[in-house]
Formats: sequence, structure tokens, C-alpha cells
Amino acid sequence: MERRDVHSMRVEELMTKYVLMVEPEMRVADVMSRMLEHNFRCVIVGDRYRELGLVTRFDILEKVIGAGKDPLKVRVVDIMEKPLVYIDASATVGEAAKLMGSNQICNLPVRKNGETVGIIGSTDIFNEYVKRY
Repeated sequence: MERRDVHSMRVEELMTKYVLMVEPEMRVADVMSRMLEHNFRCVIVGDRYRELGLVTRFDILEKVIGAGKDPLKVRVVDIMEKPLVYIDASATVGEAAKLMGSNQICNLPVRKNGETVGIIGSTDIFNEYVKRY
């Protein structure tokens, strides 16, 4: 079997295939609890009709804890990164890395046929490089 370079792999091969969605009005403390429970670095903020933004552990540390705000009072809608930048599941990992770099983000929701099917993060890409080299 031929060993492909990570750069040319498809996003769907490395993405996390489970997406954690949270309601915009949820409090940061509750969201962080869910993230820790599932060992997720980010969540998508949305309602029944649309995806609104993304919140990472770093967002919580920087915008809530570091700013001295109460995570029991702050809503995730108030700290989420928006607009969402998506990548198609069939795109290459190299394309994902370029998109992350040009937008200065570390996580991309992955779409297939218009539906969000996963998330790929810079950590996923980095870990794959480490495994191979």
C-alpha cells in the first residue's frame, strides 16, 4: 500500500466525525463541562435552523477566565467566533491548513453535501505529521 503525504490526504480522513453543538444561550460553564466530558477542543454554536459560530477552549480562557468574567453568567453567543469558515470533506489537508492560516483559526467545520459532518483542527493535522515522521 502506498503511503501518501499528509498534505494530500482528504480532510474526511483526519476529521473528528462527531460534532458537539450547543445552544447560543447556554452559559460558558455548562458548555465547558460538556467539552471536557467529551474531550473536545471546540463546539459549534447553533440553533435548530443554522450554525452561528464556534467556541474553543482558548476562547473561554481568553474571553471569560482571562477577562475576569463569570462563566456562570456569560453566554456562548457572546464569545463565539463568527462567521464560521467551512471546508469540504473532499478537500485536501493542505487546503485545510492554508484556510486555517489565512483566517487565523485552528478549527474548521467540515461539510459534505451541505451538511456539517465533522471538524478538523490544527491539532489533528499536527498529530498525523507526528505519527508519520
